[in-house]
Amino acid sequence: MKKLPVLLSTPARVVIALSLIVLVAEFLIMVLIEAQDTYLKDSLPAPVWILIDSIVLTAIVSTALYILIFRPMRSQQAELERQLDELRRFQKLTVGRELRMKELAEENAALRDQLAGTQSDGAHS
Repeated sequence: MKKLPVLLSTPARVVIALSLIVLVAEFLIMVLIEAQDTYLKDSLPAPVWILIDSIVLTAIVSTALYILIFRPMRSQQAELERQLDELRRFQKLTVGRELRMKELAEENAALRDQLAGTQSDGAHS
């Protein structure tokens, strides 16, 4: 099963795989419908067989879409959300640190002004 993600690593390969699944599924469904004995085949009208064909094909293709596209996409989305949360935490830390550095720089400037003011007052005395 680990070879499947490598095989379906590009969108074109996924489309090809889905096309083959539809082709093979439809072929097998049509063979099974034609293989029905005449009593069963004649007991249901042709539109019912077309409906059965459509339902079975939809079930097969929906399952294939889920397995090949939606499940991997959902796991990728979960991984991306995890990475986004990690980036948000990192941003919060760095922004908080930058704000603290700004506060310290302003405090440092205020202390320098106080020190310069006391030194100039002491020089005038």
